[in-house]
Amino acid sequence: MLIDVLIPAFNEENAVGQVVRALPKELVRQVIVVNNGSRDRTREVAEEAGALVLDEPQKGYGKACLTGIAYLRELKSPPDILVFIDADFSDYPEELPLVVAPLLEGKARLVIGSRDLAAARREA
Repeated sequence: MLIDVLIPAFNEENAVGQVVRALPKELVRQVIVVNNGSRDRTREVAEEAGALVLDEPQKGYGKACLTGIAYLRELKSPPDILVFIDADFSDYPEELPLVVAPLLEGKARLVIGSRDLAAARREA
C-alpha cells in the first residue's frame, strides 16, 4: 500500500526538518509539507530534510490540508493511506507504524491518534 504523509506548516523551521527525518522511510512513499505562508525558513528546512514542499499562501490549517489533498488527488498513483502529522514535533513520527497497522491489517478504515490517552474513550 502506498502511504504518503502530509504536514501543514506555518513558521516551523525549528522542528519541521526533524519531523520529516523521524518518519520511517521504509513505510512512506513521500512526505509533503504544505508551507502555509511561513515567513521563516520552513520551506528550505523541509526541502533539505527530503520533503516535497507545496506553498499555500491562504492562512489556515484546514486550507493547508486541502491544498495537500488536491495535489495528491492529481497524482497518477494517489496514496492508499494518507497520514496527517503536525510540523511542530508534538506528534511522534516514529510511531507511524502503530498508527497505520490497523489500516494495513484491514481492521480499520480510519485511525485517529491521540496525545491524551486518559481522555480517550473507545466510543469516541
